[in-house]
Amino acid sequence: MEQSKKMTFGQWAKRMMKKNSTQTIITSIGCAVVGLLVGFVILLCINPNNAFQGILQTIQNFFAFKKAATQFKYFGLTLAKTAPLICTSLAILFAYKTGLFNIGASGQYVIGVLITCFAALAWRLPWYLCILLAMTGGAIWGGISGLLKAYFNVNEVISGIMLNWIALYLTNALFQANAGSVWDLMLAKTYKIDSSLPGFLPTLGLDELFKQPACGLGMIIAPVVAIIIFIILNKTTFGYELKATGHNRFAAEYAGMKGKRNTVITMCISGALAALAAPLFYLNGLSQWEVQATVPALGFDGISASFLGGLSPIGSIFSAYFITHIIDGGSTITSLGYSPQTAQVITSFIIYLCAFVPFVKSYIDRRFNIKEMLLTDSLPTREETQQMNSHVKKRDKRKKEQKEDK
Repeated sequence: MEQSKKMTFGQWAKRMMKKNSTQTIITSIGCAVVGLLVGFVILLCINPNNAFQGILQTIQNFFAFKKAATQFKYFGLTLAKTAPLICTSLAILFAYKTGLFNIGASGQYVIGVLITCFAALAWRLPWYLCILLAMTGGAIWGGISGLLKAYFNVNEVISGIMLNWIALYLTNALFQANAGSVWDLMLAKTYKIDSSLPGFLPTLGLDELFKQPACGLGMIIAPVVAIIIFIILNKTTFGYELKATGHNRFAAEYAGMKGKRNTVITMCISGALAALAAPLFYLNGLSQWEVQATVPALGFDGISASFLGGLSPIGSIFSAYFITHIIDGGSTITSLGYSPQTAQVITSFIIYLCAFVPFVKSYIDRRFNIKEMLLTDSLPTREETQQMNSHVKKRDKRKKEQKEDK
């Protein structure tokens, strides 16, 4: 009786492991844990006395505070910072699901920052117009890569990297050229967008709930957009066409789909999603743009967030929160004597290993399929393989002799 129960549980476990959702959850947790272990080893090498406390603070983040009110306040701040990362992860996975790799998400986000700050500070537009203009700018910037890919077969990775740097230097130059209206010469950064401006995002009472002025509509917009993207990709004909074009553009065109048009549309939508991160990050006063020498990491963090979430729009919500939580928690270990660079290395390693989720997942899937084939005798035995090899060798020998005779 006990043996039959064990067999039943084993069969259930195997059936669960074959499910896509189970594999995603297990691999995501596993990669995150490995990343934390690597971070712990790095801390041990630098300062072994505070290594355990350092990795604990990284995991705890705001839970390290003793007062519940303070924990809740910084929990709200983490949620507000998560919203932009959700958008960039959606941009990456939307393009990836349709066969494209939008590494230019950072540049599209930067263009969104440029338009958002000008719309809110210089033109004094309301928040919804700021968002629409930013998304339009990101769509155009992403569409450039799409056009180059569709009509000139230029790899979207190469064009995306180039456009990242063009967007960065263009934004730096235009901000500094508009001192007084957008750029604060004294502080060497853009003016802060506060509640006195019509471009400030509505708080909807969330600022009072979390006692954090940055909490507001952005925390709701990002998950809603994730749900919309999930419906588009999985429940609509339009999403099916985009995915079909990504898998095989020529087959899709043969079936009557417009492959080139779908490629351009995909990159436009992906660019708009990446640019949406900008108003969610700047229209609530969370950040101010400073002259930067490198492309912002938000777009690249979106790659890890999308892969950690199993390339699922819903999963990206939770993975984006986890990465934001780890980044904020890692920044606190400077109080233990670690340098800010060490904190960045730790969080970078964790984020980097999170990007390995699809590869680990494919390995698990392949491993279980091979085991199943062996159990059902779908694979040939060693004797059958040797027999087939001998037949192939004899056939090749005959062909070679025939050629020599001719």
